[in-house]
Amino acid sequence: MAAGLAFLPDARTALPGYLLLFAAGSLLAILAARSLSASGSGPGFLLLAGALLRVTLLMRAPDLSDDVFRYAWDARVASFGISPYAHAPSDPEVARLAPEAAAAVSHADVRTVYPPVAQAAFRAARGLGEGSLPLKALFAAADLSVVALLLALGGPGAGFAAALYAFHPLPVTESAGQGHLDSLGIALLLASLVYLSRRRPVRAGVAFALAVMTKYVPLFAALSVVRGAPSSRGKWRFAAAAFAVGAAVWIAASRTGVSPWGGLSDYAARWDFNSVAYPALETLFARTDAPGAAKAAFSSWEGRPGWMQPAFAFFYAGFFARAALALLAAAALVTIAWRIRDVETAVFASLATLLLVSPTLHPWYLLWILPFAARARNAAFLYLCSAVVLSYALLYPIPGLPRSAVYALEYVPFAAILVLPAFHGTSRGVIRHRAMH
Repeated sequence: MAAGLAFLPDARTALPGYLLLFAAGSLLAILAARSLSASGSGPGFLLLAGALLRVTLLMRAPDLSDDVFRYAWDARVASFGISPYAHAPSDPEVARLAPEAAAAVSHADVRTVYPPVAQAAFRAARGLGEGSLPLKALFAAADLSVVALLLALGGPGAGFAAALYAFHPLPVTESAGQGHLDSLGIALLLASLVYLSRRRPVRAGVAFALAVMTKYVPLFAALSVVRGAPSSRGKWRFAAAAFAVGAAVWIAASRTGVSPWGGLSDYAARWDFNSVAYPALETLFARTDAPGAAKAAFSSWEGRPGWMQPAFAFFYAGFFARAALALLAAAALVTIAWRIRDVETAVFASLATLLLVSPTLHPWYLLWILPFAARARNAAFLYLCSAVVLSYALLYPIPGLPRSAVYALEYVPFAAILVLPAFHGTSRGVIRHRAMH
């Protein structure tokens, strides 16, 4: 499987072969995890096998995603003493620095969205050399460290999860193959949980802050992680350490007078891909003309303060859908943090909620879920972590495979596997209740 992926032609033109190899790799990863966890294989073999699998893709040029070129561009701009948050690659002031590199960046009109720790990683990789290889090697190494951290978390699911992650094609292809930085943030998040399990709240807070400053995803599990600290004092120490480190990193990145906020507003307002919740809500709001009715009511408000005038720009179906999903996510995250006491389960539920309500769900986003799904042996999310690669067919269509079929193959089995245990449990409860009477 690894050799096939390594020598496959450009996956954009050979996507059916890529998907078949990926499916085979997913099945083999589950078989390997079951076998190796049962035999009690040590960490040395898992790390060696994981390293070999990742090395096979390091020399392959990224083809399904060009994010790594944005990473390289940010590092190049920073090497000239210019904040990557200050200018989009298409801005004349910076485009002249490396016209060929700027041309390789997608969405060149948008400033970078990557937080300060990610930017430090980009610059560190550039110190090792030009091009995508140093970046891919750095994030592949971070991805391999996830295997060790899963073992360090301990518990009955540690061996299975570590083996599955070591062999699974999703982290292999998205980290070593496409060069995505998510593996670094995931490693730091898991390190935070390891420190919490060992009652080291300050170190856990530092690791958590660095994870958030690598990619903002863990921020949405902050309530669950804080609540999972071992004591009231531990909670305060964790929160204080996380806030202090996060604030220090943010301020340091703002020393040029430009906030690391960068292009996050554009990302939040414009991006959508491979989501089912967002387009459904957007269609609902458009057909019911809820934004139009709200805009009419807003326009008729005679006592409306002048500073609320810019709100007129937000009366459209897409914004209403995003706002509704944000409110739903906020309510779910608070409920999860309040009701789920086990910190690992709460983090898993928080990240899963975030990704399912997000308007954008790229394959590499599921890297945040895979370690937790593997430890819990959650069949639904393990399926989604393997099926999400089908979404590349939305970008690079396969003849005979319509978009509706892509969504159906991704989400229908996932939903069925997710709800079936609850339905089965309810049915058994009804049967038992009837038998008693």
